[in-house]
This record gives sequence, C-alpha cells and structure tokens, in this order.
Amino acid sequence: MTTRAVIFDFNGTISDDEPILDRLFREVFAGDGIAFDSAYYYDRLAGLSDPEIVERTLADHDQPPDPARAGRLLRAKVDRYKELVAEQPTVSAQTAAFVRAVAARVPVAIASGALHEEVDHVLAIAGLRDLFDSVVCIDDVEHGKPAPDGYLLALARLNAGRPEPVGAGDVLVFEDADVGVAAAHAAGMRCVAISGDAYHGERATADLVVAELDPDDVDALLG
Repeated sequence: MTTRAVIFDFNGTISDDEPILDRLFREVFAGDGIAFDSAYYYDRLAGLSDPEIVERTLADHDQPPDPARAGRLLRAKVDRYKELVAEQPTVSAQTAAFVRAVAARVPVAIASGALHEEVDHVLAIAGLRDLFDSVVCIDDVEHGKPAPDGYLLALARLNAGRPEPVGAGDVLVFEDADVGVAAAHAAGMRCVAISGDAYHGERATADLVVAELDPDDVDALLG
C-alpha cells in the first residue's frame, strides 16, 4: 500500500523519554502524597495525554476532582521535564536521521498527547521543527488518545492547501503505546509500533512492530 504521508507520535517515539516521564510523574505525585510504581505507569498511564495522566492518577487513588491541584501537578512535571531534556537531549542521532529520511520522501506531522510547550522545546533542541508540516498537541484537541482527534487534526492541517489531499488510508503512523495504536486505527490509518514497555498489543494490534526507528529501513517501511 502506498504511503503518502507519515504522522509520528512524540513521547517514546521521536523523543526517547518514556523512562523520564515515568520517573517524573512518580516524583511529582510522591511529593503530593500519592505513590505508585513503574508497572502502574506503563499499565495505566503511558500514551495518555499529560492532563489525562494527572486526572486518571488522582481518580485511581480515590482523590476528588480538583482542577487547581491537577494544574499544579502538571506544571511541576512540565517545568522539570524541560530542565531534564535540555540537560540530556532525548532525540537520538539515529531517530533524527530516520525522521529526516522520512521527511525527504513524504510530508510528515506529529500528533502528541503532550503540551506544545514540551514538544516544541524538544524539537527546537533537536533541530527538527522545520521538517513537520503540522504539529498537533493535546492543547489543540478536546480528546486525547485513544480517541482519533489528534491524528485526524494533524492530517487535516497537513492537507491544508494541497491540491491532492492525502487520505487517512494512505497515512502511516509511528507509535510506541497501545492507546496510540488504537487512536491511529480509529482514524483509519496504518500503524507501526515500536516495541517497548508501553506497547502490549492489547487495545489494538499494530500493523507492524519494529525494535527501533532505523533510517536504513525507511524505504521498506514506506513502500
């Protein structure tokens, strides 16, 4: 099948930061009196949007809804995340080369459950922002993954002004989490999953699973 566009997830896909997110969310919540382990993070939280991670964690620990508390927890996580990725960049040279090789072939976009503040920060550090026709974050949509909203909006923005719009069936998505694979499929797109702690194939089975994003594999993956 022809691939006419590619949409990337961000956390754990372009940015190798799932272990950082696991650690930061555990630290932020521990400072607020809620303790959980990595198994809980990867089973219940990985792949969700940042606001939904906060909301689910509070609900799972029988905490009443509290927008002010949720906002404070999220702000603490964002601030610390930006510090850490500046100290130790999370986009590897291999992944950057993969993204550049794909962008040389087809239009590329991002659909992320993170905030623009974080995604734009990492892309600027990696020097990749100009490659993407569209960057959609949780700030831009009402519902995070596994809802298809982010992927559909990324495609709509990617198609804006194109004389021959790309159909969802011609889009290949790269994801690292179950909820992301489910979102891509709900949007009518094919999906390649990167094997790791966040992907179990439970909510949806990826069309293909790879160990890593290798620039030598771009031609084979895009067809």
